[in-house]
Amino acid sequence: MYLSGEKRMSRILFWRWPLLSLILLIIVTRAPSAGWGLALAFAVVAMQLALHLLEPHRLERWLENGYLFGLDAATIGLALLGAAAIPPAGFLALFSVVFAAALVSDARKILLASGAIAVMYSAWGVAVGLAWEVIPLTLAAGLSFGKLGESLNHHLRPFRSARATVSEQWALLSIAEAIGSSLDIGQVMRRIVKQVGELMATDSCSILLFDLAKGNCFVVASKGHPDVDMLAVDLAQYPEVRRALETREPVVIDDVENEPLVAGVREILLEKGYRSLLVVPLLFGREVIGALFVRCRAGRPFAPDELRFCAVAAGVSANALKNAMLYREVQEEAARHRETGEKLRRVLDGSPDVIIACDEENRITEFNRGAEKLFCITAERALGCALDDVLGDAAATFEGVVENPEAGLRDVVISRNGDEQIEISLSGTTLCAPNGSPVGRVWIGRDVTKLRRIEKSLAQADRLSSLGEVVAGVAHELNNPLAAVMGYAELLRSGESDPNQLRDLERIVESAQRCQKIVLKLLSFARKHRPEKKHQSLNECLEKVLDLKSYHLRSSQIEIILELDTMLASTSFDFHQIEQVVLNLLNNAEYAITSTRSPGHIVLRSGGDGEFVWFEVEDNGPGIPIAVRDRVFDPFFTTKEYGHGTGLGLSVSFGIVQEHGGRIELMHTGEAGTCFRVILPLVVEEDHIKETSEASESAPITPLDGRRVLVAEDEPALLEIYDRVLRAAGATVTLARDGEEAWSRMSENDFDFDLIVTDLRMPNLDGRQLYERTAEERPDLLRRFVFTTGDLAREDTLEFLAGLPNRILSKPLQIETVRRVLMQAIDNVTK
Repeated sequence: MYLSGEKRMSRILFWRWPLLSLILLIIVTRAPSAGWGLALAFAVVAMQLALHLLEPHRLERWLENGYLFGLDAATIGLALLGAAAIPPAGFLALFSVVFAAALVSDARKILLASGAIAVMYSAWGVAVGLAWEVIPLTLAAGLSFGKLGESLNHHLRPFRSARATVSEQWALLSIAEAIGSSLDIGQVMRRIVKQVGELMATDSCSILLFDLAKGNCFVVASKGHPDVDMLAVDLAQYPEVRRALETREPVVIDDVENEPLVAGVREILLEKGYRSLLVVPLLFGREVIGALFVRCRAGRPFAPDELRFCAVAAGVSANALKNAMLYREVQEEAARHRETGEKLRRVLDGSPDVIIACDEENRITEFNRGAEKLFCITAERALGCALDDVLGDAAATFEGVVENPEAGLRDVVISRNGDEQIEISLSGTTLCAPNGSPVGRVWIGRDVTKLRRIEKSLAQADRLSSLGEVVAGVAHELNNPLAAVMGYAELLRSGESDPNQLRDLERIVESAQRCQKIVLKLLSFARKHRPEKKHQSLNECLEKVLDLKSYHLRSSQIEIILELDTMLASTSFDFHQIEQVVLNLLNNAEYAITSTRSPGHIVLRSGGDGEFVWFEVEDNGPGIPIAVRDRVFDPFFTTKEYGHGTGLGLSVSFGIVQEHGGRIELMHTGEAGTCFRVILPLVVEEDHIKETSEASESAPITPLDGRRVLVAEDEPALLEIYDRVLRAAGATVTLARDGEEAWSRMSENDFDFDLIVTDLRMPNLDGRQLYERTAEERPDLLRRFVFTTGDLAREDTLEFLAGLPNRILSKPLQIETVRRVLMQAIDNVTK
């Protein structure tokens, strides 16, 4: 730096006096006239005195602005103008001094150069004629221009330093702008390596990222390679990077040829042309997260300013890299949370269960699709609303479940749309924050209305099945004594001539036949039927169902009005399925009338129009509400009070009628009652097939006279009736009380029997087991079996008999039927 005050003025004026002396000497001795010389000398002295009189700060400003050196140059020019003609060699010497001052900025070196030029000029000038005044001018010019160059260089040095500082600041500002404008790790790091590489004029500049847990290193960004992103780097090939990682200090290598650290990879570096290396670790606190890696092809030392800039850039890069990494982690975590949230949302919406949550203020925060379906309100409308506003009266039920969580899963009944009862299996709990404070509540429930109805229907079906089995057993037990009563009555009637006795016997037979019909109806109710369409009378089906229901309807004070079309054509339908449809409609009509607690009537009518046959069930009950008329055929829908219906009657009937190609319609409903019509297609029978009974009656008859018949029956009375009837027909009869005895009789007689009449249900060995044993020993006798049973309601019995060609006698027995069937069986055996 320059000195200020008197010392600075003394220094400046000190080197001007020799210059002034030389100029005055030239002017005085070489001026073309005395006046010119004196004037010029006076001007030079006046200028020098003026400088002495200048204030120090003004003199310093003159020096800084170059005014002082301009005056010196003007003075030398005037001296040359006033002097005599100078030879070309003199001008060459002066030019050489100016050229040396332009190349060298040190005043001493310029002064020495001007002295050398003066000596050379003197040596050369001896030979050609010396202009001695050139020598002091050369020295004066060297002194003046040396000081000028040194001053200018001194003044330009802060400018150059300032310009470098400005460049660094611009680079750092650009880096800061990149960090502030983006959190994308790749974009920020690429901006940093670009700025560092351009400022330091490097051939390669990269930012590395360390994964210390796994021992990996990746190139995040590299100058000249914008596509590089997380390129894996083997640290074993970069000892300088490892050193920076281990020491947490910058590693500076000015010349790779003289650096032992890179001895193992020196050849690789030289092959790539790199001679200078710089590695600055990126530190975030005490954690090394990466490094700034600079490489130059030209071997050069890194200036302190460059090292300082790289350190600052590395610090900024470390913060930016860590922030970007944290931002990326936050983004990835947020993405995972979003993905988890979406999965949870899909799970919640895909669940058929009702899921509802609310906060501490009882505002709904979760309302899935199951809840939307149950409460008929969208989630958009429900979210944020009070629980009471959305659930209505059901809200109290929900809150009661949470207040008593130890009860676990509970079945609750709530109202929907004011009148529809819904049963829900519901559980609830309180949501708590990590510190244990409650933040809300959640309920999970499932609509079990249909399930409970199915369970009740299954329970009812199970009870009916059990009842059917009981009925079947009772019917079987009744059939045996009833068959005996009918058999003995017919035997007595055939041998009696007294009219009074005959009348009494006739009444016994009629009463027994009436009991037989009751038993047959019970068996029909209990029997499981496979769907089987036959050409038959629809009126007979209606009358049969009415026979089953008539007593019950009369006891409920319900009058039955029959309006059947006596000319109604027969059609094809499954008797038992249509019987079920009629029964369902009668049950609904009965419930509608009894709910009014007053007498009523049911009209059962039938008719046809040439293409269809139909029947109607009409009652004078309260009718079906308008709001639910479109749903009467929906499964599990019922207008009956809770617990009084399964909601399956009409839906099952609807399916049965559809399977028959027909339709069921709600003709009218209201205060005057309800009317359902079932329409079936009219099927004309082309080839009329007579009933089995008719065919049986018209079948050829073969006498029993002389035939050997084995009878196996566990009921003694029936066994005696068989014996008397068959002996009266001329047959030879062998009796057995169970299957084992029957097998013994067969073995004793060498299986020589024309017919084997066996009851299906007997102790020890039943009829089926006897048949199967015979099939193993004497399969040729299987056609001679005739089965008797009073148990046609059991599934296994029906399955066994369905595949056999043998004749069947159904209890209770009639003597004429026994004779006819056995004769037909003999006829089939002899064919």
